[in-house]
Amino acid sequence: MSHRGSIALTCLFLALAFQTDVPAAETGRSANVWVMNGMARLDPLGAKPGATAIQIAAARSEYEAIQVAVQAVDEPVTVGDVALTDLVGQAGHKIPATNATRYREHCVYVRRPSYQSDARVGLYPDALVPFVSPIDGAPLTEWNERRNPKGAKYDAIPRKIAPGFTETFWIDLCVPGATAPGDYKGHVRVTLAGRKPILIPVDLHVWSFALPDIPTVRSHFGAFQRVAAAHGVKPDSPEYVVIEKRYCAAMAEHRITPDVPRHLLPKRNPDGSIDPSQTHEKLADFMKRHRVNAIQVMHLSRVPAGKDRETTRRYLAEMQAYLAKHGWIDGAYIYVLDEPNDKQAYETVRQLGAFIHEAAPKIKVLCTEQTKPSKPDWGNLNGAVDVWVPLWPLHDEPTAQERLAAGNELWSYTALCQGGKDPLFWQLDFPLLDYRVWAWLNYRYQMTGLLYWASVYWGHVKDPWLDQPSFRLAYNGEGMLFYPGRDAGFDGPVVSMRLKQIRDGMEDYEYLHILAQRAGRDKAMAFARRIGRTWRDWEKDPEKLLAVRAELARAIEAAK
Repeated sequence: MSHRGSIALTCLFLALAFQTDVPAAETGRSANVWVMNGMARLDPLGAKPGATAIQIAAARSEYEAIQVAVQAVDEPVTVGDVALTDLVGQAGHKIPATNATRYREHCVYVRRPSYQSDARVGLYPDALVPFVSPIDGAPLTEWNERRNPKGAKYDAIPRKIAPGFTETFWIDLCVPGATAPGDYKGHVRVTLAGRKPILIPVDLHVWSFALPDIPTVRSHFGAFQRVAAAHGVKPDSPEYVVIEKRYCAAMAEHRITPDVPRHLLPKRNPDGSIDPSQTHEKLADFMKRHRVNAIQVMHLSRVPAGKDRETTRRYLAEMQAYLAKHGWIDGAYIYVLDEPNDKQAYETVRQLGAFIHEAAPKIKVLCTEQTKPSKPDWGNLNGAVDVWVPLWPLHDEPTAQERLAAGNELWSYTALCQGGKDPLFWQLDFPLLDYRVWAWLNYRYQMTGLLYWASVYWGHVKDPWLDQPSFRLAYNGEGMLFYPGRDAGFDGPVVSMRLKQIRDGMEDYEYLHILAQRAGRDKAMAFARRIGRTWRDWEKDPEKLLAVRAELARAIEAAK
């Protein structure tokens, strides 16, 4: 069967099964086409037509998304292309169409809602299949088991749509940093076979300020060793290193700091000394290219003993000197025992903190734990931990403020569906807004970092494209912000709609930070509290978030 179409029948399973490509064919005129902002997520079998024009706004050096929905009404429709034209402003200013990246939204089938979710069973758009190869811009060729086994099983265009089904396309517009502020106009051009192109008006307002090149929010989203098996290569092989670079680049493009690959760090000699001679140039390039603002020196979950203690002490001391010499020490940290959850674990963290602070006092100790211990008899971790990373529902503001006053940092993180039914959750079948609103809450609580345990954990499913992508079959999309690109015709990452929302949250945080720099933290905090009140109480309406964001942008411009 060919892979160039998406056939939706009355059975949901068949609807999923027929999301494959078929040859382009003539279509009639029975189609609905509309546009939405990036926070909408359609049910492809129950979508209602919406707006036929769109207004968006962005700062310079920012991304903004447009979604384009095409629905076949009473006969099949073939989409030949979806493209953004040049956006033209006053005095001949122009944002070229080449600044737009285009995707088709691939649906995954959720057979069982996540724990704590009341969401529907059915198809959820999530994976963003690119129109062309993100590696070299070349067309993606069609998969064939014998003639082209490395081709795309899931491609983007052309796309045949069965009656009653809605395909959605994603356009990611990058506003260059040198763009002149003001209003720009253009169109989304949708080409359906047998019809004249449909032009959808697009109005873009570019704010006068620019987002910083290096993200303000520090982050840790795990490493990429797990992708090796999905791409059919051996870990740490030359082929893996190439693929790893692509995942790191994709992470950085979404304002998330990629984990620095271990092979780029200075060589550790048996006596604990370091040798950066073979790695320094590559590491320096990685730090600059990916705008790295935080670097994990190592993960340490047990206290070194005997000879290992002395070699580790020397290693940390020399790494501290090396990082300081090259201006990287401020973001350097050691991730210690993960989620300490009893009296002994707390004692281990205290010992680790003392050891690290003695060996390398400028390297911070990061621990995924809240500032208030779950049980008083465990004692506390004050003085041992420099960077506190509480689960969202376990954050304790009074003790956190004490640690901030002591000079510590606060990050935040999420995992699974912990803390009852009310907290913010990051699962596929929760609203997309959940992946964005964290930024307003982070700012509201003076949290300057974000941690997520993994972005490529596909280990609990045989095929994340076809199986319900879940962790322990209970947390849909947990630890999975990318899809392996091999089935999309290239060896690299396929990004998700959820990852785009995290990026937009990173950009929202920049707005708040810029306003604080220009008009004071109190004014920025007032905006943050309008969207993020507590980790159990936040604005649920995406349109209200966008409205507050527009007010925030105008406040930034007024304060310059």
